[in-house]
Amino acid sequence: MKRFDLLIKNVKVIDGTGNPWYKSDVGIADGKIDYIGSIKDAEAATVIDGQDLMLSPGFIDGHGHCDLEVFHDSSLYNKVEQGITTEVAGFCGLSFAPVSSKYFDQLKKYLRFVGEGLNAPAD
Repeated sequence: MKRFDLLIKNVKVIDGTGNPWYKSDVGIADGKIDYIGSIKDAEAATVIDGQDLMLSPGFIDGHGHCDLEVFHDSSLYNKVEQGITTEVAGFCGLSFAPVSSKYFDQLKKYLRFVGEGLNAPAD
């Protein structure tokens, strides 16, 4: 019998290939998708009925501006809440992260126009 940490049953899967959605079960183990398909004989710590729900891979924000937000809220929950799991930053000629503590004060002085409250990096 297969064992999952999370089992999502009867969900509409949009797999990112451009194909139409399809109904499936999705088993997750150790933080990764372990199986997609009909799962009949399995145990899971958590089972979610995905009826009338959609499941898709994370979205990529190809030109985001959250590199400064990392200093305020490193979880970037506002992005994750929208389904964004990867963000490309630094396209505007300047990237705020990563920065070492050696250069943090210089960066903070340069960025004083964006506001106060930047916290030093943990290195």
